[in-house]
Amino acid sequence: MEAAITRTRTLPIALALIAACLCSLIAGPAANASGGITPDGKSAPADSSIGGELTGVSPSYAKFSDLVSEKTKLSLRVMGAWALAEGGPKDNPLNIGPGNDYGTVGKGAKATADLLREPIYRKIKRSADDSDGAQIKAIANSPWCTNCSGYGKLLRSTYNQVKVK
Repeated sequence: MEAAITRTRTLPIALALIAACLCSLIAGPAANASGGITPDGKSAPADSSIGGELTGVSPSYAKFSDLVSEKTKLSLRVMGAWALAEGGPKDNPLNIGPGNDYGTVGKGAKATADLLREPIYRKIKRSADDSDGAQIKAIANSPWCTNCSGYGKLLRSTYNQVKVK
């Protein structure tokens, strides 16, 4: 009887492991391009990694997010969520300054990437190799928005509004 119970419990686990292995073989490198874990702790889809087309934001925010993501290695989806949360002008979506006018999206993206390299934001920059959730947490816990109650919640909310194709 005990052997039957053990077999009943281990069979679904063994089948799940086999299925996971097969999926990773079929998916190949795309599975490794995943953003890791979403802000709510669930497995992230492959759309949260660097590269791809950002949706759920304006074309200028998408371009800005792509440029900053390339320069900092932060997740494209996290950058899009951050831009959406801050809501600055098209050449300065993160509203650095605040209110600085850079004239072009490219110049604003360069200024933002340069700012994120400053020691005060090193925890954000260091999170670039971590999951999207960890990157959002690093942003929310940084001096970026001091005394901002609920900033992490806002970032997680906007994260759910953007996708990468």
